[in-house]
Amino acid sequence: MIGNKVYIIAGGVISVLFVALAMVEFSTGYPDDGLQDLLYAAVSAGAGTLLYVLDRRQRERRAAARRDAR
Repeated sequence: MIGNKVYIIAGGVISVLFVALAMVEFSTGYPDDGLQDLLYAAVSAGAGTLLYVLDRRQRERRAAARRDAR
């Protein structure tokens, strides 16, 4: 099973790639496509952030469960 950190890293990498693609499209005269790529970058960054927060909460719950089990 792939861990949450892999998805978090992938979200960050994809976000950076979309920003780079948007910069290229803005410079070549396709501003509408560049805006769409920026939207995709925001969505992928948001997904990565959400996964980070959920992963952190899951770790906190596991740590609390281990403390309570002792």
